[in-house]
Amino acid sequence: MANKRLATYISTLVYMDEPLLIHLKSQKAHLLALAVKGDDANKAPYVATTVSTKDFESYMDGHVDLRYIFTYPTGRSTYTFDMMELKDNRISMTPFEGKLPEAYLPAPRFFSTSHTHDLAEAITPLGVERLDVDGEWDMPDFGEFYSRYSDVYYFLSTTHAFADANRPEQSRKHIKQAFTSKPFKGGFSYVHFYSALPAGISRQERLRMDKIKYESPGYVLVHGDGETFAETEALVRSFIDNRGELRDLYHQLHEFLSKNKYLTMPGEHFLPTEPAAPYINLRATEIAEKLKLPNIDTLKSLVENNALVFAKIVLSLYRRLKETAEFFAQGRMNFTDRDV
Repeated sequence: MANKRLATYISTLVYMDEPLLIHLKSQKAHLLALAVKGDDANKAPYVATTVSTKDFESYMDGHVDLRYIFTYPTGRSTYTFDMMELKDNRISMTPFEGKLPEAYLPAPRFFSTSHTHDLAEAITPLGVERLDVDGEWDMPDFGEFYSRYSDVYYFLSTTHAFADANRPEQSRKHIKQAFTSKPFKGGFSYVHFYSALPAGISRQERLRMDKIKYESPGYVLVHGDGETFAETEALVRSFIDNRGELRDLYHQLHEFLSKNKYLTMPGEHFLPTEPAAPYINLRATEIAEKLKLPNIDTLKSLVENNALVFAKIVLSLYRRLKETAEFFAQGRMNFTDRDV
C-alpha cells in the first residue's frame, strides 16, 4: 500500500452546517477535499484530490467546475481521511486506489462562485475594464478579439513588470525566459511566445472576464491591472490615429527582412556584428515609437539587444494591434471608464 500523506488545513470554502469543501496543502501542492456521506456519526469522512496550480487557478477563476477537478486532469492523486483526526491543522491522508465512485464525486456545474467562504489566499484584481459592445457579432469574432486584446495586454504587462526592480526574481525569470527561449522564425514561435507571457505576472494582474452582456448594445467587464488597461487603450488609440504611417513603416521593414531571408532565420543565429543590425534596430525602434510603445529600452534588454528578435516582436505586436484596433474602428467595441 502507498504511504500516507500529511496535509495542512488552509481554509473552508463551502460551509453548510459543517465544512463541505476545504482547501488543503501538502508542501506546495494544492488539494481540494469534499465531505462524503458515512455511516459512523463519530467520523467525518472526506475525499481529496491533488490539483495542479494551473487547474487550481482555473477552478478559482470559475473556468472549470469542481467535478472536472475530481475527474478529468491526469496525474492526480486521490486520498481519503477522517476530519475528526485533524490535529494542529494537520491531517494524515490515506491514498485511494482506483476510480472514485459516483457517491464520492461532486455534482456537475458546481463552480467557485457558489463558495460560501473566500479562499484564504484570495486574489483581488487591481482594476476593471469595461468594454462596450455594439453591432453584430459571430461567435468566432469575439474569440478573435479577446485573443488579440489579451496578447497586447500581456505584452505590456510583462514588459512593465520586468522594468520593476522590486518584482520577485522568479517572476522576472519567467518573463526573461519567454523573450529568449523562442526561435522567432515564424509560425508557432509567436503563438508560443504570447502564450508564455501570463506566467510571468501575478494572478491579480492576469485578465479575467467577469461579465458579458451580449445584447447590442452590450458590454464586457474584464478584471486585471488598471495601469496596463490604460496602456492598452493608449496603444489602440495611437494605432488608429497613425495607422497609415505605421502600415508603411511595417511593410518597409517586413519587406527588408523577407528579401534578406531574415524572417526565417532563428533569432539566436543573428549576431550583433551583422551589417544590417543597426538598420533593423533603427526601423523597429521607429515603429515602436510611432506606436507610443512604453518600455522600449526594457524590451531591448529582454531580447539581449538582438536587433532581429526586437524587430520581429515589434512586427508581431503591430499585427495584433491592427486586428484589435479594427474592432474599435468598426464601432463594434468601445472603451469606457475603467473604474465601474
